[in-house]
Formats: sequence, structure tokens, C-alpha cells
Amino acid sequence: MNLNLFKTYVRVVETQNLSKTADDFGISQPAVTKQIQSLEDIFGVLLLERSGRKLKPTEAGEILFHQAKEVIKAVEKTERAMEELAESRRGSLYIGASTIPGQYILPYLVKIYKDKFTSISISMDIADTEKIFNRIAERELDLGIVGGWINNRKVDGFEWLEDELVVIVPDSHKIARQQSVKLDKLLHERWIFREKGSGTRKSVESLLTAHGIRKEDLNIYMEAGSTEAVLAMVEAGMGISIVSRWAIKRIEQRKMKSITLDEPDAKRFLYVIYPRQKVRRKTVENFLDYLRATKNTGNI
Repeated sequence: MNLNLFKTYVRVVETQNLSKTADDFGISQPAVTKQIQSLEDIFGVLLLERSGRKLKPTEAGEILFHQAKEVIKAVEKTERAMEELAESRRGSLYIGASTIPGQYILPYLVKIYKDKFTSISISMDIADTEKIFNRIAERELDLGIVGGWINNRKVDGFEWLEDELVVIVPDSHKIARQQSVKLDKLLHERWIFREKGSGTRKSVESLLTAHGIRKEDLNIYMEAGSTEAVLAMVEAGMGISIVSRWAIKRIEQRKMKSITLDEPDAKRFLYVIYPRQKVRRKTVENFLDYLRATKNTGNI
């Protein structure tokens, strides 16, 4: 049966007027009358009768009115479910990431996801944590993965993966063979820092503050715009730095060493963030579920 017949009939009962229904659906009044007559022919009963200037449903018409609404609701719910399923397999996804997750974690995870959902189009922009937060707040990105939390009433999120801050030094450095080092033993070193806005820099500054160390008291030799630039500068012997453990998985291939910071608070979380909104596209929800699953299984 044509669902439009039910929709027209329900609207006629609600408006009690053929002309108003015709205007609502953008069709002629005779067309509305013809659809009502078609329903009456199908069921073999009178559905509507006049009461003054208004149309009222008969007893049979009242039953059909309620049943028709349920049919319309069920069909529309099914259509939405099918549309969401189709979108979840064909949609687009716009991801933002700060340096650590963007360069060292997400490429692996996105490949696994793309292998499963080959028709989903994924774009990823890498910028510092502050810029990713701003773009999420303005809804320019569907979701982001960053190395620090910034309070923003337009952004929601959750702790994702734990990270650890480690010291990196040139392999010729006097402490290169040490397994661990206290933070206060590094105060007189020459430092390489990330640029402002970086989640790693914010975490390092918080660590220093927690230990009563002012950044101004350090010999900051250079500031670098990326973690790879920091690694290259340390490798070249320009100084030492503190970076994410995620960034040093292949450090054995380079002329530098990593040393554990002997401080219980030398840890932080990476965060998944997204615009604060009630409804998100199915594609976005599916990828968020995927990220939550990786957090729970630890399979990275």
C-alpha cells in the first residue's frame, strides 16, 4: 500500500480540513479527496463524515487514524535505521590530532578502521592541541585526539590513552647510560622545548611547576614546532628534552637515548574530544566507539 495515502489521511483527521491538508502537502484538494476515497475503497468502509464545516472520523476512521500513525512511525523508524547504517558504511570523517597522536598513534588505528570500512572517507589534520580544541569548538572537525585538556564549554571528551613523559639526550651525553633520572638533576642542562600551544609543552610546564621549578630558570636553547624537530635537535647534540614515550618507539635507530623520569607525576593522558552536541552522525559515533574499544582493550 502507498504510505502517502496513510500520511494524507492522518493529516486530514488532524486538520479536519481538506483544503488545509492540500496546502500542507502542496497538492490539489481534489487529489486529497481522491486519496481518501482510495482508502475507503480499499477497506470498504466510510472513514470521514462532515460535522458542520469540519471533517470528523467515523468509528472505522478513528481506528484507521491510530493504526496509520503507528504504521508511518514504524516505516520512518526503519528508514532512519537503514540511512544510518548506509551512512556508517559510506560516510565521511574529519579528524584533528595534535602531534603525538597524529604522527605516532592514529595512522596505525586509521588503517585498521579503513580496512574494515573501505568506503568511509577520512581526512586528518595535525596541529597543536590548542588549535585542535578551537577547531572542535567551532565544529570544523568531527573529533580530535590531543595531548592535554583545555576547559571549553563547547567541547566534550574523555580520557583515552595514558602517556608517559621521558627525557631524551644525545647518545654521547654523560647521563645517556642511566636508566632513570630525577627532574632536579636536569636543571643546568640546555633544553629544547616544544612551541606554545603544544600539549606536550603544557604537560612539561605543569610537571616543572609541580616540582617548584620555573621555566624561566631553565636554559631554553631552542623552541621547536614539532616533536620530530625536537628529536632532530637532540640528536644533533643541541640539548636535551622531555617528550612523549609514544614518540620514541624507534629511538634505537637514532643517535640518542631515552631515560625514565624518576617522578610519579611524569604521566599524562591523551584525550578524545568532540563538539558538545546532542546528536552526531552515525559515522562519528562509530569511530568514537572504535576509539573507546582500543582504550579498553589496550590493543595498540
